[in-house]
Amino acid sequence: MSATLLFSRSFWPLLSFLWLSVALVTFASMPVAAQSAGYITGTVRDAATLEALPGVNVVVQGTTLGAATDAEGRYVITAVPVGTLALEVRSVGFAPLVRTDIVVKPGRPTTADVLLNEVRIEGAEVTVTAGYFQPPDAAPTSTVAFSTEEIRRSPGAGQEIARVLNALPGVASRGETSQDLFVRGGSPAENGFYIDQIFIPNAQHFSTPDGSSFGPTGLINTEFIDDITFSSGGFSASYGDRLSSISEIRYRTGGERLTGEVGANFTGGTFIVESPIPGGSAFVSGRRSYLDLVADAIDAGGAPRFSDLQGKVTLDLSPSQRLSVLNLYGSSEFAQEAEDAVDEGEASFGVFENQQNTIGLSLRSLWGARGYSTTALSYSFIERRNTVTAIRDGSGDIREDFRNDYVTLRNVNTLQLGPKLEVEAGVEGTLERGTFDFDQAAYVSAAGAQQGAVGFDLDLTSARLGTFATFVWQPTARITVSPGLRVDYGSLNEDVYPQPRLGLAYDLTSTVRVRAAGGVYRQAVPLYVRAQSTANEALPHVRADHLIAGVDVLLAPSLKLTVEGFSKTYRDVPQFAADNALGTPVYVLDARGDYSGALTSDGRARARGIELLLQQKLSRSFYGLVSASYFRSQYEDQDGTWRNRDFDTQTQFSVIGGWKPNAKWELSVRWSYLGGRPTTPIDVDQSIALDAEVRDVARTNEERLPAYHSLYLRVDRRFNFRATNLTTFVSLWNAYSRTNIEDNFWNFTEQRVDQAEQFSILPVVGIEFEF
Repeated sequence: MSATLLFSRSFWPLLSFLWLSVALVTFASMPVAAQSAGYITGTVRDAATLEALPGVNVVVQGTTLGAATDAEGRYVITAVPVGTLALEVRSVGFAPLVRTDIVVKPGRPTTADVLLNEVRIEGAEVTVTAGYFQPPDAAPTSTVAFSTEEIRRSPGAGQEIARVLNALPGVASRGETSQDLFVRGGSPAENGFYIDQIFIPNAQHFSTPDGSSFGPTGLINTEFIDDITFSSGGFSASYGDRLSSISEIRYRTGGERLTGEVGANFTGGTFIVESPIPGGSAFVSGRRSYLDLVADAIDAGGAPRFSDLQGKVTLDLSPSQRLSVLNLYGSSEFAQEAEDAVDEGEASFGVFENQQNTIGLSLRSLWGARGYSTTALSYSFIERRNTVTAIRDGSGDIREDFRNDYVTLRNVNTLQLGPKLEVEAGVEGTLERGTFDFDQAAYVSAAGAQQGAVGFDLDLTSARLGTFATFVWQPTARITVSPGLRVDYGSLNEDVYPQPRLGLAYDLTSTVRVRAAGGVYRQAVPLYVRAQSTANEALPHVRADHLIAGVDVLLAPSLKLTVEGFSKTYRDVPQFAADNALGTPVYVLDARGDYSGALTSDGRARARGIELLLQQKLSRSFYGLVSASYFRSQYEDQDGTWRNRDFDTQTQFSVIGGWKPNAKWELSVRWSYLGGRPTTPIDVDQSIALDAEVRDVARTNEERLPAYHSLYLRVDRRFNFRATNLTTFVSLWNAYSRTNIEDNFWNFTEQRVDQAEQFSILPVVGIEFEF
């Protein structure tokens, strides 16, 4: 199934025109808002111990409004004008901080919690000017943080995490039609997601077993995110079983009074309810798409359908213990009719269904000046049922019924061993069960080889255990050293995997920091790959060695430049045997769930690159981000030939800028460029002769698709009433209507090579009403 049908160029402009008409009527008929003041509340804590800090001064930047924290670290600032502002936070012995993007709404609280880093070395040079960037003590490389407001306003993102992250250097995507992230040349399965230390095995709708997706929608509701820290390499020993990136997400707690929100955009409708409860707070949200209803009404040939429901309950068990209960549920489906597939030139049609859920408990315990710990216990499942039917003679019919269940326990402890030494240590374990029922009728492989029927029905259980420790040592005011060690165990192969890691940072001046990191990273081969042959069950965990070096330059308090170079070397990669029956040299873990059969573990791969990031935090009504990277990502096939990996786009460039002239209006723009993805040319003669899509596998990934580039424009308008708030936006995706290509495919109806195209120019409208 290609993205052509899901995101046809005739369907989306029509849908968007309807939305734009509604938006214009809304803007024209909107009464003048009667604004009133709001108030800001929150807590200030020590970033190292989470201990409450009393007597901290919190001031609304550029005003005389402010407050000092009480004995519990809590502050309240009243009579704050509505709009977007920044807080300046200062306390003796701590580095001063500016927290931007605080949105104050009328007649309701705005929560802004703050973490301050202690100045631990006596006599150290401290910058008097409050900083907009606060480096963690562990001094990780390749790490960027975003607030909820930065996610919400990002043009072209549609409030989806993946579209925000793919503006960063070294992070590529397939374009608007997918949630996939390819971090420094790695596959989507190499990325890990955590919410409040709870492991989320899948963060998008319309997912496939290999971790990729064929839909534009993510599972995580960004309205609940307090902040997200994204690491594209060199992350600490506390995270394992991932080779490319970690997204560490903190959900906020519920509000101090009963509030609600309803909204709609071009994909569907949403609701949010949050409220205090005895001993804590709660929130719940739901989303339901209506693309399928609109598609039926205009006979657009089908559309994706998704829904999700998520919520969080927070209970303060004592002044030092907080328990959170988190649940995320998602469902997605795409059903295609035979006549629609024929119109699109496809050889088959089908029904694709996904269901998933994660429920978890997270207990945070504070130990005063000694530190704190977080213990998370969760259960998740992902269920996929797919049926694919060939249009002509039934050859290649596919039936999949896959289910993965996960039970994960994770404990992380942060301890202060002295004024110069901190340790982060803990344990985690995952029990995963996979049931795989797969049948495929005889078919012609991508290499043109006739294959017999394939089937397997297996039940596999895997236990993965890990323990880790990272020490953060500051021998002088300028030097930070963070050695770490992680040791993992896998039950299927009964192997033990030590993974040493090391981070270094040196402050040349108060505004220039040099950093380096390196280490060994391991990730278990997915169970769906192991299930395809009993010979695969004992495959070793894939290994990637990271080496990273970079420099941060604080050009101004709100403007930072980062330049990094990186190297990733993969070993123990599963690959086909030299005499494999499929006759293809593809990189197995990039193959989007294709059947692979028995594998060896002799594969190797590599990625090298250089990246630049210029980040301007919101200051004086302006914010911006510029990212650029050049990298190569390649693998060695079973014949010893080095080939391009599927995500070797080589070049990436994005520029984002925004202007907030007042509390009502916001204008933003984004332009993104991505080099052409590698592709394998289609063998026209063989495709005609065999009536199948046949690729010239001797030239695997030797050609490239056209480069992707697109312009996004966005206008936000806020209407503030006495006790309610209305936010509307109009965004124009692909503003100059660039024809970006998703992929090449064989058009069976017209017997020719065709191209699956992504969105043409697309107006996107959203409305959110808070009460």
